[in-house]
Amino acid sequence: MYVEFNNQIIESNVVKGIIDKSTEFKVVKDMSKGTKRDDVLAFNLSIKINHLNDLLKNKCNLDDLTEDELFEKYLLLSEEIAREIKEYVPEGAVLDIKAYKWNKSDNCIKLIIIIATENTTELKLKDTMRKLITQIE
Repeated sequence: MYVEFNNQIIESNVVKGIIDKSTEFKVVKDMSKGTKRDDVLAFNLSIKINHLNDLLKNKCNLDDLTEDELFEKYLLLSEEIAREIKEYVPEGAVLDIKAYKWNKSDNCIKLIIIIATENTTELKLKDTMRKLITQIE
């Protein structure tokens, strides 16, 4: 799928490759077509728990946390790290990121990231995210 960002045509496969090669995230699925929008790229991502644990070790004692507290920390940290993807997307793009699941069998956190043109309103981003979360579940 192609999206125009500031008079530059961007292919979703190119962004997918950049995310896979330049970040700790792996693209599980390109969800861009599922948005039914021509101004949005969307991806289902995963990040390994081991990487999150390495980052959290300096901030807290993981053994002292309940499973619910650990889950909350994983979600917040993975969303925070995903914001760094902004440096790899076209200038002026806006991001919406939502971590939604701890996949214990794959030992990772799953997220959805939406990369939209700067004209996309926050309401449209939230609506698109809601649709994608529904599709993925």
